[in-house]
Amino acid sequence: MIRLAIIEDHPAIAEGLTALMRGEADVTVVGTAGDAISANRLIEAQLPDVVLCDIRLADTADGLDILASHTSGPAFIMLSAYSYPSYYVAAVESGAKGYLSKMANIEQILTAVRTVARGGTAFSADIRRSMRTALRPPTPREAQILELVAEGHANSEIAERLSLGLKTVESQLRRMFDRYDVTSRTSLVRVAQRQGWIEGDR
Repeated sequence: MIRLAIIEDHPAIAEGLTALMRGEADVTVVGTAGDAISANRLIEAQLPDVVLCDIRLADTADGLDILASHTSGPAFIMLSAYSYPSYYVAAVESGAKGYLSKMANIEQILTAVRTVARGGTAFSADIRRSMRTALRPPTPREAQILELVAEGHANSEIAERLSLGLKTVESQLRRMFDRYDVTSRTSLVRVAQRQGWIEGDR
């Protein structure tokens, strides 16, 4: 019997997944949680074999933080509505054994759960390809600049907000233009959105 814990901050999704698992003879849901504190308690108390975990939760922690707290415990499958290459890479680097879209059907979810319970991994061919082509993420300072560019601020405004020299901001932007092979601020923002470094369309 595979002991499965579900970490999901949308109650309807958690309840739906639990209901779908009820008819499976080899899988039992040992509990659900919607935040990091409850998730950690659930995992420590129930010792699940597999954790199906939302990558983005409503509280300050996220699914990767929970995974990092249980690296020697259950196999984690990250569950997300976001198809960002940077998320795939972060999940793998954090030790996840699988990654599923929230659009996955029950057969795909069950296959992934059974695969990782046997010691395998559950990453689709599309995700594997995306991980191979994922770009190096920006530094924390570059990410701050990217956010402000996406909000429409001029270089001088960015420099003032971040207490940087104007030439420093311009230099950071040129470096990102070269690294990501773009020629405009708009193109740079689109790359950042596709990779998941900043939130979606502004």
